[in-house]
Amino acid sequence: MRKSTLHILFISIIILTACSTGKQALKHGDYHEAVLQSIGRLRQNTDSKDATAVLKKGYPLAIEDSKRKIDRSIAGTDPMKWNAVYQEMTKVNHLADEIYHCPAALNIIQKPMEYQASNLDNAKAQAVKELYQKAKSYYDLGGRENAKIAITELERLLVFEPGHAQANQLLQQSIERATLKIVVELLPYEHKKYDLSDLAFRNEINSHLAELDRRYPYIRIYTPEQAEKANLKPDQVISVDWVNFNVGNTNNKQIERTVTSADSVKIGETTVNGVVYPVYNKVSAKLNINIMEIISNGKMIVQAKDFQTQRVLSSQTPAGSYSWHYEWGSYNGDERALTKEELSICKNKPPVLPSPQFLFTELTKPLYDQVASWFDTHMRKYQ
Repeated sequence: MRKSTLHILFISIIILTACSTGKQALKHGDYHEAVLQSIGRLRQNTDSKDATAVLKKGYPLAIEDSKRKIDRSIAGTDPMKWNAVYQEMTKVNHLADEIYHCPAALNIIQKPMEYQASNLDNAKAQAVKELYQKAKSYYDLGGRENAKIAITELERLLVFEPGHAQANQLLQQSIERATLKIVVELLPYEHKKYDLSDLAFRNEINSHLAELDRRYPYIRIYTPEQAEKANLKPDQVISVDWVNFNVGNTNNKQIERTVTSADSVKIGETTVNGVVYPVYNKVSAKLNINIMEIISNGKMIVQAKDFQTQRVLSSQTPAGSYSWHYEWGSYNGDERALTKEELSICKNKPPVLPSPQFLFTELTKPLYDQVASWFDTHMRKYQ
């Protein structure tokens, strides 16, 4: 019952909010919103007295408010004044459209005010000029951040006038300036002792870099081959290189112990007065377990440099290790004395030693997480 009551109350609140007559908006001086809400209510209830009263009182106030803002903007010195003028004109015309599409509202406001197309076109043309001049001024200041502001203003302009040739050209120039070009060089592993491939690691890193390239619109990531083909002069060069990789020592350990079953088990039978009874007791066995462990470790260096100055911007030395572990064994005695785990170990055969390539590939997995995290932080910083 409680859930049903709360559900009904929630739905009621939504309905009441949606059916607002605009009285509160009118009370707070938001005349345009008050008019829109009253029109919405009249569409649902053509006889709404509250909505009718709000529309009668609110519409003249909304028109007067827009006219006052328009006059003040035209007389002012704000470099973006025509954008404010155009915004108010479109608000007035939007109210007229809403009234014309609501017969009940049209009976109340029979001749809603509208700005003529020529007035709107003139205001829009002036607004476009303002946006272009603002974008151009930020572009001329130089730098990535100013170029980003220019892009924002140009995108607003192109909503008004998509075919604006100068704006489209300046937009491309601004994007070019705002975009940080980074060459990432993933150096392959080279070692005299081992002939190993880190291709899987580099493929994972390249996949992550491609995702970052899509995520950040003002960063473009290139391979050295791509940069050379495009004759690119990058902003940054990031290198990912191996410092070392060691298979490490092999540790062998042997454990011998006597184990006893946790519970009593049947070990035989006895006969008493011609009746056969089972005999229970705990059993034991001598357990021999062999443990082999091979620990590999490695270190990398990730470094970002400014291409022109060769100054190091950021660096990290990811390091990690991988431990290969294997157990096998044997027992002498009653196998029921062994746990399931001990019995499983005794069924293992002596190990086939893992190859250096396997150990190397496993080691790259924790190193990948560190390198990927570094790239995330670095790219986010420069976006």
